[in-house]
Amino acid sequence: MKKLKINKIKKKIAILHDDFSICGGGEKLISILAEELAKKGKEVDIYTFSTGNKTKKIISSSIKIIPLLSKKPEKEYPFLQKYMFAKLNLKKRYDFYIFSGHASLTAVENCKPNIWYCHNIEKAGIPKIQNYEKKNEIEKIWALLYFLKNKITRKTIPENLALSIDAVRLMPKDILYSLKIAKNAHKLNERKAIKNIDKIITNSKNIQTKLKKKYNRISFINYPPIKTSEYNYKKNKGYWLSINRIVPLKRIELQIKAFSKLPNEKLYIIGDKENKIYYEKLEKIKPKNVVFLDVVKEKELIKKLSEAKGLIFTAMDEDFGMAPVEAMASGKPVIAPNEGGCKETIIQGKTGILIDNINEDKLAEAIKILGKNPEKYKNACLKQAKRFDTKIFIKNMLKHIEK
Repeated sequence: MKKLKINKIKKKIAILHDDFSICGGGEKLISILAEELAKKGKEVDIYTFSTGNKTKKIISSSIKIIPLLSKKPEKEYPFLQKYMFAKLNLKKRYDFYIFSGHASLTAVENCKPNIWYCHNIEKAGIPKIQNYEKKNEIEKIWALLYFLKNKITRKTIPENLALSIDAVRLMPKDILYSLKIAKNAHKLNERKAIKNIDKIITNSKNIQTKLKKKYNRISFINYPPIKTSEYNYKKNKGYWLSINRIVPLKRIELQIKAFSKLPNEKLYIIGDKENKIYYEKLEKIKPKNVVFLDVVKEKELIKKLSEAKGLIFTAMDEDFGMAPVEAMASGKPVIAPNEGGCKETIIQGKTGILIDNINEDKLAEAIKILGKNPEKYKNACLKQAKRFDTKIFIKNMLKHIEK
């Protein structure tokens, strides 16, 4: 009888997700998780740094989403996300807490029992050295010094020290804010936060291995959810699809250069133009047969996938990659790099082509090969996608929560 009573309890669950102002795989996963938990009778609220107009395209209106900031700042403040979550106190307001991302972990002290769903592994204290990001002279010098320091010593700066140094170095931008961050740097230390996590779930073997290496913590794999029943196969209309956030790590320039060599093929790129400078660079080099569509509603995305020849995916060492599985759920093959999460989802020669040391020439060649008869991959793709169905994901999550 006791078990029956426990199962009937309507648990209140808080999901703390870094940022919903961007729209990527992590945001889609959390929106599906929240919806499915609500269907199972759980009361679910999502706490996040900020939201945007595009958020509404991927999350159900029935889910309560609470931003820590009413409006995202126009300029970026390093560690502001972590600082805002560190100030959040939800103690005893919920029965269970699910963390998603890295910044949200700073709220963990007052949020137990809990689970951390780990999408990726970040390296703390290291400046973002990307060719497409604006940097003032101080940032350029700092990035160069950090690069040279690592090259000479071959050791990374301890995390606590890195946080404090970053805060101090940013003082010219905002002295009061930087002083607050420097004062509270110990609260923002990810390693300390992770010690307060009861159980860790990772999205792939790829991240499970990296997590063990960095934090020496055991984790459980639960692949991201794909609503396979909502996807469908239709005869292709002669175009290829690319689904990814527009950021340098997705290596979208490889796609553009490959299609520049294939003027008779067409590519639609769907995704949040997160890095405006990178997007502008891509716009300048793209040929007429490549079109950017921005973020689209889920129904439109499903339609586009159903009528595509296949999916082009070029992300660097992708943590998991939901888009390739969505494509396979539509009976469409995938061309991707032979690295990261793609090695766990795509079957070489059966559901697509995995490319070693990918470049635009190899990508163009793979498009030619796969494009001759993309229909032959249909059945294998549909079968493989079922391994990642939402029902499996939710069943596993509920098991972990109840335990």
